[in-house]
Amino acid sequence: MSTETAVAVPDWLDQPLGLAPQVTLVAGADGNPLLFDAATGIYVRLSQTGARVVPLLDGSRTGTALLEAARRSRGPEGVCDRSSILLSFLTDLRAAGVLSVPPEPRHGRDLAIDRLFKLAPKLRVPAGRLNRLLRPPSMVLARFPRTATALAIMISVAATVAVVLAVTLPGPEIFTSPPWVVLVVVLFVQATLHEIAHASVCQALGVPVREAGVKLFFLLIPMTYVDRTDAYRVRSRFGRGAVALAGPVVDLAATGMCSLLIVADPMRYGELRWLLGMQLFVIVTNLNPLLPVSDGHHAMEAALGELNLRDRAFRYLGHVLFRVRLPAAQRSVSAARRRLYLIYGLVSATFLIMLLSMISMNYYRLIVDFLD
Repeated sequence: MSTETAVAVPDWLDQPLGLAPQVTLVAGADGNPLLFDAATGIYVRLSQTGARVVPLLDGSRTGTALLEAARRSRGPEGVCDRSSILLSFLTDLRAAGVLSVPPEPRHGRDLAIDRLFKLAPKLRVPAGRLNRLLRPPSMVLARFPRTATALAIMISVAATVAVVLAVTLPGPEIFTSPPWVVLVVVLFVQATLHEIAHASVCQALGVPVREAGVKLFFLLIPMTYVDRTDAYRVRSRFGRGAVALAGPVVDLAATGMCSLLIVADPMRYGELRWLLGMQLFVIVTNLNPLLPVSDGHHAMEAALGELNLRDRAFRYLGHVLFRVRLPAAQRSVSAARRRLYLIYGLVSATFLIMLLSMISMNYYRLIVDFLD
């Protein structure tokens, strides 16, 4: 159907519009307004203009009435038709599932993408048990934040020096690796402490974690994880950066301890060079900002004051390459931000395709060798 406005109005806007009962407006990172859906746990970032529109979604007006008012809206330039912008905004909110009108079922390419990113079976630790475990370290961090920050910096610097010494120190030409069971156990314990560090800093900042566990990313890559989605509520960039980098500090500390043993007695602990190499691989990989779930990516987001950088970059890349419709909030970003999204999206997509291709080929070779 159509109205007197300059835009085609879908039927679902003929009914009163409001936020879903479980959705609230909160202030999050850098003071950005966010809609929080308590049922799904997702956050939807709003522009400042969008945040001013949200109070109008109280269920007393139909979408058509809101569009009619937007058509005659008055601003510094006089009367201006903003109905097309409002329609795009309301459509995005409905797609995010935060309106009283349920979203349309996904199909085609959107459904395929959703299913692809859900290919990560998990073994979970309940949130209640996890937060009880984190209470002691988080209380210490909350009480002595500056001391904890200084210690983290000192440990990182000392560990880096130890690693450089261990790598450059002449060692035995031939050395055997420790048992693989020992390597796996050590790396698993390190990964567990890594995630505990993330969660402890998160809780120290007043944001409890939702769950933790082990998942199989893309059915190919096993990894430990902690769900710290609510870190979006941490307003300061420093705080969000601390949450992201707490885990790598633990990795550096463990790598530094391994390096110190090698430096102390290169012959006796020469076999630990295998472990050191694996630890360095973990650190470099985890700090890689091109990977979708890396701490380096989250730290870069915090430094840039961005939320969902990867998602926004891929949406903009899809818009440029395949003319995919951009959400309303992304249409008004500056030219510098658009360049950032485009460059990061291109580089990250290329890297991810190469990485998954290499992993798939290695799995294929293992299967072929096993069958032979």
